[in-house]
Amino acid sequence: MARPLARGYDPTDSGLSTNWREGVVAGVLGAAVVALFYLVFDIVVRGAALRTPSILGQLLVLGQRNPDITAINGTAILLYTIVHIIAFVVFGYLLTALALRSERSDLARYGVVQLLIVFELFFYGLLAVADSTTRGAFPFWSVLAANSLAAIAMGTWLWTRHPKVRAAIARAPLGSAEEEAGVTT
Repeated sequence: MARPLARGYDPTDSGLSTNWREGVVAGVLGAAVVALFYLVFDIVVRGAALRTPSILGQLLVLGQRNPDITAINGTAILLYTIVHIIAFVVFGYLLTALALRSERSDLARYGVVQLLIVFELFFYGLLAVADSTTRGAFPFWSVLAANSLAAIAMGTWLWTRHPKVRAAIARAPLGSAEEEAGVTT
């Protein structure tokens, strides 16, 4: 049977796969939570909004060896925001792909846990090796809090979208005897 030359118009179909869409939404959600956290952090702790993306943009995107931690650099903020969103979208896509595989694979569920642990520590490690002037500007508790809130937001989004993952966890929680025996359905 011949395939039609064109599909009918579907206004709900954006042309992106569900996996990619979910990854983008999860990533943007995580990026927004971290940005909002540091906006509040900058206002309350540093006394001026947007210092965090300015510092990180100068250091990580513009490659300045000694970023100005007192002035706000609009170019650095814009460029860092773009990089930040792209990085979170990539992470959201990876997390979504693992969530989809977690519906059928207990091993993939372990992968989700490991990915979230790496997510928690990656940014702090990046700051630790990037520049000595910024190490003190980002206390470990703030990085841990921002990343934890982002992980919770992204995880909650994916949790609501994947009832099969919830069913798999209810059937065989991580570390259960059934899972250790290699029993999967």
